[in-house]
Amino acid sequence: MHPPGAPAPGADFVVIPLHPASQIVFGFAVLVAATATEGWRLAAATTIIVGVAACTAPDHLRPLLRRTRWLLLTLVAMFGWLTPGTPLSWVPGASEEGLVLAAAHGARLLLALAVVAMLLRYLAPAELVAGVRSLLAPLAPLGVPRDRIAVRLALTLDEVEAARAGRAAAIPEVLSLPDRRCGAADWLVGISSTLLLLWTWLA
Repeated sequence: MHPPGAPAPGADFVVIPLHPASQIVFGFAVLVAATATEGWRLAAATTIIVGVAACTAPDHLRPLLRRTRWLLLTLVAMFGWLTPGTPLSWVPGASEEGLVLAAAHGARLLLALAVVAMLLRYLAPAELVAGVRSLLAPLAPLGVPRDRIAVRLALTLDEVEAARAGRAAAIPEVLSLPDRRCGAADWLVGISSTLLLLWTWLA
């Protein structure tokens, strides 16, 4: 016997996924809050978020790091060796202030790559497009062509996936997007994201 309304023994729990727009907003809020920090807080946020992305979305994070490695090296060279400041005897030509700036900007770039990797891991291309289209809905009265943007984003994502898989990109005649309504969990995530952005702005 089991209490009325409780799941039967051995029954699977049903997990209702969040709306794609909620996940995108939450990822954006976390990214803004993390990149707004400085010093040891920035280092800690980068270590945690990049570590989580490396564990949960390694197949998406590795290609992003590989494609931006020259950008990271350029950041280090530009800020480390072209910023005036206290010279370092153990790093010829570099300045202490420059290396600090290079580390900060490099950390922020790594944070952005980690958040993007996790969004790509947990959102299928169609869900990602649907989420962006939903977020653009308030701008529709201003003439923002959200359907056109959604189509272009879908084509771009398909080309990226095709390049990774080594196949030719297929142009669909009809773009089908998942139709998912916002639930209580989505409202909770939206409120939490708003509070996080507000806290970041006021801090």
